[in-house]
Amino acid sequence: MKSLLVSSSYFPPNKGGISHMMAEVAKNLGTERVCCLTGVPQKKSGTENDNPFRVYTRLCSGNGYTKALRLGLTITEILIRERPRIIQLSTVGEGRLVPLLKKWIKIPFVVYAHGNEILMAMGKGPKSIELITLRKADRILAVSEYTADLVRRAGVDPKMIEIVHPGCDSERFHPTVPTNEFRKKLLGPRHKDRIILTIGNLVSRKGHDMVIRALPRVLKSALDVTYLIVGEGPYRSQLERLAKDMQVEDRVVFAGQVEQEDIPEVYGMCEVFTMPSRDQTESCDVEGFGLVFLEANASGKPVIAGRSGGIPDAVIEGVSGLLVNPTDIDEIANAIVKLLLNRDLATRLGSQGRERVMRDFNWEGIANRIQGILEGVIKS
Repeated sequence: MKSLLVSSSYFPPNKGGISHMMAEVAKNLGTERVCCLTGVPQKKSGTENDNPFRVYTRLCSGNGYTKALRLGLTITEILIRERPRIIQLSTVGEGRLVPLLKKWIKIPFVVYAHGNEILMAMGKGPKSIELITLRKADRILAVSEYTADLVRRAGVDPKMIEIVHPGCDSERFHPTVPTNEFRKKLLGPRHKDRIILTIGNLVSRKGHDMVIRALPRVLKSALDVTYLIVGEGPYRSQLERLAKDMQVEDRVVFAGQVEQEDIPEVYGMCEVFTMPSRDQTESCDVEGFGLVFLEANASGKPVIAGRSGGIPDAVIEGVSGLLVNPTDIDEIANAIVKLLLNRDLATRLGSQGRERVMRDFNWEGIANRIQGILEGVIKS
């Protein structure tokens, strides 16, 4: 049984958690079980594209409904060619396709729910196209219990919601020891220090600022520590000023963007991965899950995470890491010091975290579960 995955904007080579998840779902479902439609230009190679699954690319311009009409014509073409029996929508942002799917083509569809977009939809009122999309969907695939709760609060029957966590490639992310050359490249004169690491966009909710504020307290217990920040974003200049104000600018390294192929080696550099994300619901900005925690765990690293959003689904307290109040500087500092000084605990959390990723978050198993949900919708 084949499905069509529609993801107008969230698809490689675009970066981000949703794009990554959609690509992995498609890759692990495979050509026999899925084809894809996107508006994101694909990299050309000797064949149609570099993906191990069939991708139809249509660059649709115009306003929302004009775009939906053009997408509708394309979907009709794909239905004739591929014969999918159900459609997957990457987000509620594809909602303008719903009248087409329900009234004209009469094909069932499921929608992925991530977090921020559900909060934004709820802020638009009960008649918004996004909320209508949620309520008319044959299933909602929520990435965490937190997101599932948002969907329930949006008025969706709980029986229509399935929790489908993102996965992690434990072959790509595995325990590794980076070369001295690589450490020097990223860390410069601090290349011999013990590393606290955060990887993510530099936006306020990620909690980089709280780690910087906690750093003076950490340095009282562990002198040879440097905080490595990988990523870019609008918050960088504020974080740089904060590091200077806290007099720890020599212990904070802003590495900027790092090539994707180097990310596993970056994880290998750290002793502790931390990202104390906090909810900012007033600006519809929350951590729906937190894929980086799985990547760090798969790399054998213990994690410290903010107790917010969908993060408790990604990190189990005392098993794969430590959960902290993301607004409590002392709690964050104490957790970092605890893992830096108690190497046995850090090693155990990292090892258990990797075992959990391999067991519960492998993409093949997740894709098979998604396929089972899709087939269940068809049968019902």
